[in-house]
Amino acid sequence: MTNGVQWSKIWGNVILGVLWICCFLFISPTLIIDYGAGITMNFKMTVVVIGLLIIVLYNIFYRSNGLSTKLGLTSILTMCWLALIIFYPFKDPNNSAAGAVGFFTLLGGLAVSVLWVHFFADELT
Repeated sequence: MTNGVQWSKIWGNVILGVLWICCFLFISPTLIIDYGAGITMNFKMTVVVIGLLIIVLYNIFYRSNGLSTKLGLTSILTMCWLALIIFYPFKDPNNSAAGAVGFFTLLGGLAVSVLWVHFFADELT
């Protein structure tokens, strides 16, 4: 622990973030969970929601100072933003939502920049 930052929580957030991004990339969207009686669920969305719940509960129950939690969540946001830029099919002609996703990707980049400027400021203790 250096300067009040718990690096184990930050590295745990990074590992959970990478696993959560892999859920988006490597699970086929055509898989479904059939519970019978006409009740079906998309397997990919189920795993993504459970993964997000695990990340939130990890940050709630792993007690640390606020700076470590904020830095861990900022690292997850940065990885998700970079994965969106790298892997999203913006130039697909069949993708009608590419413009909206591109706009919110730009806004997400602004948020990532502002958050990292906060962490690189000299006033942090």
